[in-house]
Formats: sequence, C-alpha cells, structure tokens
Amino acid sequence: MMPEHLVIERAGMQSIIVAEARMGYRHEAIAWCGAFDAHALADANAIVGNEAHAAAIEVAYGNICVRFPQASLVALTGADADASLDGEPIAAYQRTLVQPGARLRLASPLVGARTVLAVRGGIAVPEVLGSRSTDLRAGFGGFQGRALRDGDVLAIGERGTERAMTREPRAYDARLRVVRERLHLGASAPFAQLCSRSWRASPQSDRTGVRCEGQPIAFLSDEIQTLAVFPGTIQLPPSGLPILLGVDAPTTGGYPVLAHVLAEDIWKLGQIRIGDTMTFLPVQRIDLNADLGEGCGDDAALLEIVTSANIACGGHAGDERSMRATIRAALRCGVSVGAHPSYPDREGFGRQAMDLRAESITAFVAEQVGALARIAREEGAELTHVKPHGALYNRSAVDDEIADAVARAVASIASKPALVGLAGSRSLERARAHGLRTIGELFADRRYRGDGTLVPRSEPAAVIERSDEAAAQAVELARSGRGESICLHGDTPHALEHARLIRARLAQAGFALRSAASLDG
Repeated sequence: MMPEHLVIERAGMQSIIVAEARMGYRHEAIAWCGAFDAHALADANAIVGNEAHAAAIEVAYGNICVRFPQASLVALTGADADASLDGEPIAAYQRTLVQPGARLRLASPLVGARTVLAVRGGIAVPEVLGSRSTDLRAGFGGFQGRALRDGDVLAIGERGTERAMTREPRAYDARLRVVRERLHLGASAPFAQLCSRSWRASPQSDRTGVRCEGQPIAFLSDEIQTLAVFPGTIQLPPSGLPILLGVDAPTTGGYPVLAHVLAEDIWKLGQIRIGDTMTFLPVQRIDLNADLGEGCGDDAALLEIVTSANIACGGHAGDERSMRATIRAALRCGVSVGAHPSYPDREGFGRQAMDLRAESITAFVAEQVGALARIAREEGAELTHVKPHGALYNRSAVDDEIADAVARAVASIASKPALVGLAGSRSLERARAHGLRTIGELFADRRYRGDGTLVPRSEPAAVIERSDEAAAQAVELARSGRGESICLHGDTPHALEHARLIRARLAQAGFALRSAASLDG
C-alpha cells in the first residue's frame, strides 16, 4: 500500500519544496535558500500543527492543481491565490480538511507573488545539509533538487504532535527599510538616490535577486574585490540599476554594495511581483552593548536585549568558567562577543587607577584579551571588539600614553578586533593611528560634562536612575551621530527596566539594532 501522498497535476510557473534556511554552510559557497516568505511558511505549518522545520510547497504566481488521494489537512498562507477545492472557494490562513480524491486549485494572486501550501505531516523529502529546502542553482534538496513538474508524486510525512494554531495574514506593501553600507560607495549620494526614487521589479527577478527598473543611480566606482553578500544585500552593478539579493543569493559578489534590507523586511521580497513598485525607507543603525560575565546583574536577560557583549576576562572579574559560559550564552542569542579587560584590580573591581608603565599595561591587556579570544575560538565564536573597563577606560580616554598601550595590545590580537571607546575621545584617535577599527560609545545611564566626558561615579547624580530619562538620553545621543554603540549597564538599579525601555524607544525612533560585528566604525 502506497504511503500517504499528493499528486501535482499542474505545477504552475515555479513550485518548489521549501523548509527552514540551510544555515552554517556559506563558507563553503552554499546558499541559505528556504522559503522566500519565511513568515508564510511558519504560519502555514503552525496552522496545520506541523513542526516549524516541516517542508511545504511554495507556489510562485499560482496556477497549480494538486490532487489528494487520501484525506488531508492543509493550509494556505502568503499571497491570496483565489483557492478552490473541487470548485468551492476556500480561505487562506485557516485549516481545511481535504476529502479523498479532491483537487486543490490556485489561481494567479492579485496581490503578492508566492503562496505556501502546508500539509499536516509535511512533505516527506530527505534533509540535505540540515534542511529540506530546494537549492535550485546547486540542484539538491527539496524534491530531486528541482522545481516541481506536472505528474510529480510527493509523499506526506507522519502526522506530527504539534498543536494546531491560528494565524492572521500579514499586511503587505513594497516599502522596504534599508541601512546604508558605508564600506563601499562611501559617499551618501548613491544611497540618497536609492531612497528618493521609486523602482519597478524587473521581469529578470527571481529567488536569487529582485532586479530594479527605473532611473539609474549615477556613481563612479573603481573595481572592488569579491566580498561576502547575503539575502537582503543591495548591489549596484555598472548599469546603475540596483539588485536586491533574495534567499537563494550567492555567498559572494563583485558589485559594490549600496545598502542592506532589514532582516525583518526580507519576507517582503518574496511577495514582490514583476512590475510592482518598490520604495526604500532609510533607517539609522545603532549597537547596544553591555558589560557581562562580572558576577552581577542578570546576564541572561540582558543578552535577550543587547546586540554586543563585553565579557570580563580576569582583570576585575571573570575566570575561564564564566568566560566560557557567557560566550555560549551570547552565541545562543546571536550577540557579538567582545573582551572587557581592566587593570589587574579584582579587589577594587577595576575602578581604581594604577600607576603602571605602558609596557605593563600592554602586557596585561593582551593577556586578558588573548585568554578570551582563545576560549571564543574553542566555542566557535569570533572576537569582534575590545572595550576597556572602569579606570582603564577612563584613563585611556584622556591619556595618549595609556591609549597607545591599550591599542598596541588590541593590535597584537590575530583577529584584529575593533576598539570600543568613549565617543570623541583620545582612545579612539590613538587606536586609529594603530590601524584599528573603532566604535564610538555613548552612555544612556551616565551623565555627561560639557566637554563630552562622563561625570565620575564618585560625584552625586553621575548615574541616571529613571528609565524614561535614560531612554530619552539614549535616543538623543543616537540621533546626534556622535557614536555607533550605546552602553547599557547591568549592575545598576532597575537595569533591565532601563534596557528594555531603551531598546523599545530606539526602535520607535527608527533605529535598526546592529551588533558591533556589523558596524563599520
């Protein structure tokens, strides 16, 4: 007896098997792939009670007919393709029981481009490199590594045990939020042209990329080296017509990179139809960092809020066990890993300045950072930045000799991490003189003097205690453009309340949160 299955009687323009993205293999030139509208896939699986990684069918532009020899439970999400079951209309975003022998037909959607069809139990195709998704360009995954054809018979997996859930359709529009890439086409003019014009999706668009038609962007650019690209990267070829890379994007490209679509908006690319008009909304980006692994505060909760972690590495706090645990927690949360060295002052928590020679400062900073870098490598993490702690941070902000000593230590680290320092301070200027990338830091919960330095903690009211005041200062500082990262202290009263409100207010003000690993200093 043949196991449960369905039959593709008419495959449409392009129907493929999709599941979760194929992560972890871009270093081997393997694309992520997966559903072009990841929200639609997640919704469809949830509605029928499948596990999140279950495989489904992604239908581009409708015009598909599927026959079900056995009774099945199905759901349609994404573009509304005027679906009918044996001639009777059925609604999207609801569970539908299909009787044996019934035929499900999709017409061409009027809004959006791709519809996801999920079946209880999922489409039974083997995992390849951790995913059931089709890689059309490489020819593997999904169903025989290709788009579906008329007459294909697809097996249905075993019934899952997940609880079926309800989902609501997402409002779709072709306004895409973007952040400018400053490493290439450094002048702001090309980005301004991108955001000030309307663009049409070209007939040459596909899952690899959405090509734009419109008034070309004028720019002059020398040939650049091949660089890494990702879904959402916006390239600018010599034609001046942007290309928005999709979920099947290659891993590298040779065109200059103009901007990046926010991760939260990439699903919209999967619903852009040929001829649709697109506009781009510029957003600013900011990093939120916190000092962690110090044995105080709620590190686990802060890691759900921040985008970069500065991990104590033995000078004022921390040991190998705490470093390893904090790095692992940061990796689980997708947070950048940085080192937080200090004077060797565990008794005073690194807040007492010490009269040491520059050579000694370089040596103990290099030792602390090197220890964290070693553990990070062992845990599969990259050390992205170094932020001095306490008195060492404050002294290096105003003292060139100490700033040079710290910079020499950071420059000796093989991965060449960025140096985080007080925005506008000597520490950043000296670090750049040593060839280091720098990240200017701003403080949401510390008061500033008129010269831009921090009010010392020893003075009254140096620390802002009200969350609404700290959040207002964070937004004001972010808008000033003086720095790239905002510090959230975890060892102060109401730290989590501060952190949550600061993140929310920054998002409301239109800032995209980006980790230190992706800032270009």
